[in-house]
Amino acid sequence: MKKLSWLIGVVALIATGAYLFVYIYRWEWHRALLVGILFLATLVGLCTALVMRRLGSMDERVRAMAGDPRPPGALERLRAAPVETQPFRWLSADALDRTHIFIPVLLGGGFVVSGIAWLVERVAGGSARAGVEEELATELEEIAFPATSLVPTDAELLAGGDDYADDAGLRVLLGPAATRAAR
Repeated sequence: MKKLSWLIGVVALIATGAYLFVYIYRWEWHRALLVGILFLATLVGLCTALVMRRLGSMDERVRAMAGDPRPPGALERLRAAPVETQPFRWLSADALDRTHIFIPVLLGGGFVVSGIAWLVERVAGGSARAGVEEELATELEEIAFPATSLVPTDAELLAGGDDYADDAGLRVLLGPAATRAAR
């Protein structure tokens, strides 16, 4: 299994490296960046695995030189130790076929908490809405559009007469009524 994982890692490293150069050659920068990140991740993973493998072999050599550091009978004492009891009896293996109160309590508690949250939201929304709308209306009055038009209408321009009568570009924009008035 270890050899298979090393083989997959090396193949992935070679494939991502090859595709990195292919995408750089084709000027496909987004793909090159993605494959470059995959290449670096594979490289870091393989290097970390190699370092961990070396540290493991060094640890085995140190243990072999020092002898067996475990005290005699440690495994037997662990197996003879008393087993801790489970704090929730309904989670034990023999109680899984019986219906307990655990699930209904969770469902009921969730229903009650959801109802309280809905009630708080309704009360907060109802009490805050009137004040918020009034504040918003006063703030929006400052930036509201004026009641009168900022751009004069065609009739106002034509009524002005002399100020705009000799402007040919303005007459073209105003259309046939302005051309007739200028004649």
